[in-house]
Amino acid sequence: MKIDAEKGDGIDLAKRFGVRGFPTIVFANAKGEEIDRIVGYLPPEPFLIQLERIKSGKNTLPALLRDFQLNPNKFSTLFKLAKKYEGMDDPGSAKRMVNAILAAGTDSAGTAKFFSILYEARETRDPAILIAYADENSESENSINALQEAMYFVRRRGTDPALEANLYVRVVHGMKEPNPGAMNGFAWRMSELDLNLDLALDKISWAIDNETDEKNKYMYLDTKAEILWKLDRTEEAISEIEKCISFNSEDKYYKEQLEKFQKSLNPA
Repeated sequence: MKIDAEKGDGIDLAKRFGVRGFPTIVFANAKGEEIDRIVGYLPPEPFLIQLERIKSGKNTLPALLRDFQLNPNKFSTLFKLAKKYEGMDDPGSAKRMVNAILAAGTDSAGTAKFFSILYEARETRDPAILIAYADENSESENSINALQEAMYFVRRRGTDPALEANLYVRVVHGMKEPNPGAMNGFAWRMSELDLNLDLALDKISWAIDNETDEKNKYMYLDTKAEILWKLDRTEEAISEIEKCISFNSEDKYYKEQLEKFQKSLNPA
């Protein structure tokens, strides 16, 4: 069944299954009970792999619940169930699984501790406990995840742009494998906040140098132009946006950017 989750009965159905983003494919049994789901777009081959996994019953919700009944203290089963419930937008059940790991004393790597804090932060919308976790566990691979989640909370609150920017800087500096798309996202957000513009310029320049997709490269050039303009380097901004227009002369946004830059040089 293909359902529009934003119209008619689809709204209640999406709420029932905890659908938070599109596309979401929910697999259910004849009773309407969820077996598994695929969230987001997958290319054909990875999609087929997931279909075959679900068809075989591997790591589906019923299979994990059977394993849980056989061994209620097994870390891998409890953690997989926690992640499964998290994906189903059932934070209460996810938290119970994580707490069961902590109670069983099998959290040798501290993974369950992190997710316990994460689920609590999502319930309270309080970034402070995530920031505290990152400060106290700077060497943990979950430290960056904690900072990133905290940064999103602060952004949604919209009352402390300086804190949001600071957290974003920490996330970027902590990335083990930075990629052009992530650096562009950081640079553009800094341009919106009008903060850390020199660092943003450095990161977007790196992104441009390391991007292999031509279309993305010009999108990043637009970001660079915006940052240069914010830094009062308008002539350089114009030069960069003109490159974008040369690449796609029909793009209305690029033309509007050029007009904005030019007007700032010659205000009426």
